[in-house]
Amino acid sequence: MDISIAKHPVITDEIIRKIDELNHNAWQVHVTQPNLGLELSSKARKLSEEYAYRKGLAYAIRNMGVSNRYLSNLETALSLSLQALDMFIELGDKSGESQALVSVGAIYYYMGDYDKALDYFLQGLQHGEEIGNKEALSYAYNGAGYIYGMLGDNTKGLEFLQKALTLCRELENFPLETSILDSIAVVYLNDGQIDKAYETYKECQRLSEQKNEKRSLGYALFGIGEILVKQNKAEEAKEHFLRSIEMHKGIGYKVGMAHSLLQVGKIFLRQNKFDDAEKYLQESLSVGESIKAKAVIYEAHEAFSDLYQSTRNFDLFIHHYKLFHKYKSEVFKEEQETKQKYLSIQHEMEKLKQEAEINRLTNVVMKEKNEELETKTKELEQSYNSVSVLSRIGQDITSTLNLDIILTTVYTNVNEMMDASIFGIGIFNREENTIDYRMSMEKGKRYQPYQRAMEDKNQFPVWCIENKKEVFINDIHKEYSKYLPNIDMTILSSAEMEDGTLPENPHSLIYLPLMVKDMVIGLISVQSYQKNAYTPYHLDILKTLASYTSAALYNARSYETLQNTLNELKLTQEQLIQSEKMASLGELTAGIAHEIQNPLNFVNNFSEVNKELLAEMNEEIRNGNFEEVKIIAKDVTGNEEKINHHGKRADAIVKGMLQHSRTSSGQKEPTDINVLADEYLRLAYHGLRAKDKSFNAKFETHLDNSIGKINIIPQDIGRVLVNLINNAFYAVTEKKKETGDGYQPTVRVSTKLIIPHSGGQRGVEIRVTDNGNGIPQKVLDKIFQPFFTNKPTGQGTGLGLSLSYDIVKAHGGEIKVETKEREGSEFIIQLPVV
Repeated sequence: MDISIAKHPVITDEIIRKIDELNHNAWQVHVTQPNLGLELSSKARKLSEEYAYRKGLAYAIRNMGVSNRYLSNLETALSLSLQALDMFIELGDKSGESQALVSVGAIYYYMGDYDKALDYFLQGLQHGEEIGNKEALSYAYNGAGYIYGMLGDNTKGLEFLQKALTLCRELENFPLETSILDSIAVVYLNDGQIDKAYETYKECQRLSEQKNEKRSLGYALFGIGEILVKQNKAEEAKEHFLRSIEMHKGIGYKVGMAHSLLQVGKIFLRQNKFDDAEKYLQESLSVGESIKAKAVIYEAHEAFSDLYQSTRNFDLFIHHYKLFHKYKSEVFKEEQETKQKYLSIQHEMEKLKQEAEINRLTNVVMKEKNEELETKTKELEQSYNSVSVLSRIGQDITSTLNLDIILTTVYTNVNEMMDASIFGIGIFNREENTIDYRMSMEKGKRYQPYQRAMEDKNQFPVWCIENKKEVFINDIHKEYSKYLPNIDMTILSSAEMEDGTLPENPHSLIYLPLMVKDMVIGLISVQSYQKNAYTPYHLDILKTLASYTSAALYNARSYETLQNTLNELKLTQEQLIQSEKMASLGELTAGIAHEIQNPLNFVNNFSEVNKELLAEMNEEIRNGNFEEVKIIAKDVTGNEEKINHHGKRADAIVKGMLQHSRTSSGQKEPTDINVLADEYLRLAYHGLRAKDKSFNAKFETHLDNSIGKINIIPQDIGRVLVNLINNAFYAVTEKKKETGDGYQPTVRVSTKLIIPHSGGQRGVEIRVTDNGNGIPQKVLDKIFQPFFTNKPTGQGTGLGLSLSYDIVKAHGGEIKVETKEREGSEFIIQLPVV
């Protein structure tokens, strides 16, 4: 077999120069002419793939990514940029890797994922500093500085942005300079320095107009518009926003369009021009959703919720208000605090490195700085590792609804991350106004459960819960006065261990409130026998674990409450079902008495006759008339057979009722459905007659004797028949009351063997028919629902038909009803014959 291997043409220096030139030109225009940049980089990619030029291919894919970013094709841009990043790493190209990291960070920023954006910007910054790539550094400082400002750290944001501005001016990169000026103005604005923000925006506007940078000009106009809004100059602001829309639309820059459209919509909303507001807000939302810009999306939904609240369209208000909170929570994630701490330590470490180099005057100084550097490095590594560790612990804590497992999991993990010689979680019991310690540990030994009364104010846990603040102490005798007027050390050691020993007194301790929204549900505490056992790092870790613990405890208690409610509902349901069963049995009691009376009368009568015959037989024996004795003996024997027959009849009735009243075994058994139907029809009739002497109705049976015995649970099907027959008699009785003597109440029970023409499974059909008033169409769909009844209050539980439906379904059958108002109803049961 011949195997052909695809070969690439030999690459020459000329081809390499051509590809590199295409990539260089694409990079130069990717901001100002992103369509041209995409065209040039696509050509570079095609040539690189043809000649297997990996470096050229990596830069072509990078350029395609950044061009797509400026065309607002964010998902495509992200995919291409990540692909380029992997290729640069594989090639060992640090410069390309640095630029790709910054590009990915920028895309995540536009998508509203500030956490990932900051992470990639800082990685790009680190790589850029290692290789001295000023262009990559200026982009990285710009991106990171802007996000620091967005997160509220304006000082650090301005520090980074000024570095970016200095670098880009050295490079004479005017598009980047205008972008950085816009970022600086935003941070000034966020910091409340409106005059500086305005000056910077105007500088950005002048430079953008001079260099024809439409994208930055659009942002400068946008920023000036924001300032004019703050100065209550709505019409001037609107003009600037509309010009900004025009600029961004002209270059296809959807991110800028979405922001400007949003601001115009908000102005119309404040002016109560609701139709115009709705138009611009919808356009902003549509553009934002098309590029998955979450920051725009959540602000648009917020504005929509304000709009529909003002117009009192509460359905749309609720819809947009929910989406506002959904997207806002995705933009600002809780883990940013941990990430910022990690990044702050990283920045501090870099400063210490510089100081160590500059101030290396003596060996002593160098040693001190190196030790300090090592400490900071360890803190950095510890903080970085804590992010993933805390995330894993949070998943463990919140993955269960078992309170004991939650408490044990928290203790185990806290004890691994800090000195938790003494540990406890207290639950705030609002009803009793106590703190209940369900789990507390000391040196691995468990405390007996105990309480602390909230009335006793001279306690750290009480202070913690009442003030909703942490207690942080590293020397209890020196620092207690920050929280308590005086301290009673015996309180701290008053709880008893499970083995009977008393605990020791701590020197360092932390108490943290467990909060759900603004409500305190308890507290978590760690304590140490050592002084200065805890640092702010430990406090931050415990705060993170406390937030997870709060959520887990709240969920566990909510689940426990829900479970108790469900158990109560199940118990109530079982009681109602048993009540319904007993009610159906009660309906039959009088009928049973009537039915059993007939055979008992026969037994009594024939017993009296036999008594007389036996006396007569004794007389004939004394007379020696043995022929007559034989005749009498024959009569006695016949009467005994009749007594036996009617005795068995009475026995069968009693056994049938016992079977009806006892709990079903769930086992099917061969049963004569005709006998069952006939028996319950008669019992129901006589039961109603016994309760109401005025009751009278005609009842009929049309039973198919070819059916034979079928496999059913007789107690359950009996209950179905009782319910349907009683309902039928009730229906005809009510109609009789309305119509008078001209009406003949009639209830009919019929059975029929069903033999399908197609040769399928055979079945049995049972029909219970009455000529009552029928069932109104408006309630026909509800009759098999639990607790639905059209009888007067106190005359029905509403469970009879629901139970009947469940029983028939459990037998693999079907129950349905056909009805005509004023003419009557017919319930049809179809059961398979197995």
